[in-house]
Amino acid sequence: METKKLYEYFLDTLSHCGSFILDSSKEVIEYEIFEEFDIGIISFLYEDSLKQLLDSKFITYDIYNRSLLIRKKLLQLQELNLWKIDLVKTNEKWREVIMLCDEVKDMIKK
Repeated sequence: METKKLYEYFLDTLSHCGSFILDSSKEVIEYEIFEEFDIGIISFLYEDSLKQLLDSKFITYDIYNRSLLIRKKLLQLQELNLWKIDLVKTNEKWREVIMLCDEVKDMIKK
């Protein structure tokens, strides 16, 4: 995949998760997190994809590492049976993922 397009998908993936989700309805959470974000995490926060972005200088090493951590934490949520709409706003492990997404988006803006 062309690196510029991969970067656009990477940014789009991040746009579906962040502190804005804490004020969202269950319907919005279901769409943003359990449809869009979930698909993007698997494809565009995959280690090889992130490495391509890093090597092409689309992202920094810090963004690369934090993005890998987001993916790892999200996969852990699924493994720990925390992959539930009702837990997104209340569970500490979900909060970590949400805050990491905000951090990465802030780093990109700078």
